[in-house]
Formats: sequence, C-alpha cells, structure tokens
Amino acid sequence: MHEGRDSDRGFIATASKPVIHVAAMVRPHAFVLMLLLSSMVANAAETPDFSGSYTLTPAKHPSKSVKAVAEILTVVQTAKSIAVTRTADGKPYTNTFPLDGAEGIYYTETQMKGTCKGHFKGNELFLDAIIVTRPLENGPTVIIHFKERWQLSPDLKTLKIHEEVENPQLSFSAIEPWTNVYTRN
Repeated sequence: MHEGRDSDRGFIATASKPVIHVAAMVRPHAFVLMLLLSSMVANAAETPDFSGSYTLTPAKHPSKSVKAVAEILTVVQTAKSIAVTRTADGKPYTNTFPLDGAEGIYYTETQMKGTCKGHFKGNELFLDAIIVTRPLENGPTVIIHFKERWQLSPDLKTLKIHEEVENPQLSFSAIEPWTNVYTRN
C-alpha cells in the first residue's frame, strides 16, 4: 500500500513499512504457561506432609470408669501412598492407603479385610476404607464404610481426624461421627 491511497477495503493506510507485533503473539502463550506453572506450584504447596508420630490426646469422659485409650499414630507419607500405623494398648496394625486412585488392602484391628484409598483436597487428607463382612454365619453381608478427614494445624503440632462409620444399607447413621485430636511427638 502506498501512503495516502485508498485500499480495496475502504480504509487509508498511513504506515510506510509493514509492522509485525511478534511479542503480542508470544505473550498470551507465555502468560498461560506461567499461570499453569504457578497453579502447579500452589497445588504442591497445599499438600501437607503428615509424616511423623502423634499421640492421641485423651478425651475427658464424665464417667471415671471409662479407661482412656493410649494410642500412638505413626505416619509415613510418599507421593504415591500414606502408611498409617496405629498402636493401641501396645498392639500395632498398619494400613497403606494409595493416593493415586488405586485401591489398597485394608485390615481392621480385629483383622477384618477390606479395601482402602486416600486423596487430598486442598490441605486436607481423606482416607476411605470399605469392609464387606457377614456378622452372622447364614446372615446377609454388611458393608461398612470408614471415612476419615485429616487436618494438620498451621504450626504442624496438632492433627485432627474427623471420623465417620457408615453402612450404606441403612438409611440412618448407627454411629455418630467423632473427632480425635493428636499431638505431634
């Protein structure tokens, strides 16, 4: 185009040289890349490390006849799983919860076998275990779903575990949810 001449499209071009804005085409891609990287770093920063040893804080019970349970919780966390060892009255039992969506093998302290898995949502850890059992020899099977939501305090000294036990076959909760509080050793 020549300066001052009308073009086919009905506008007048005044630039003497064509102008190509390369930086304008690259910036959106760089911005999107930086946004993705920063969100990945933020997500990694939100996943707390629960590894360590904790002692159950005894709950105050109005009845003096109720014995406080001494429980130690030992946690080993990797990128793929979290292993939880509960030691109550000197008897340890360990379950490893896969964190990649796969199912692991779960055992209750009375050695009932089931499946388990875990996942993070924000800075909370969710552990699920399902047991299918037959309490009566000729009775129906019963499904028991154990749910735990773990929260670590900002100073990393206190672990709260909110626990629920569900039976999907019942329309009501047979056991009320509760929260255990642990102190890091």
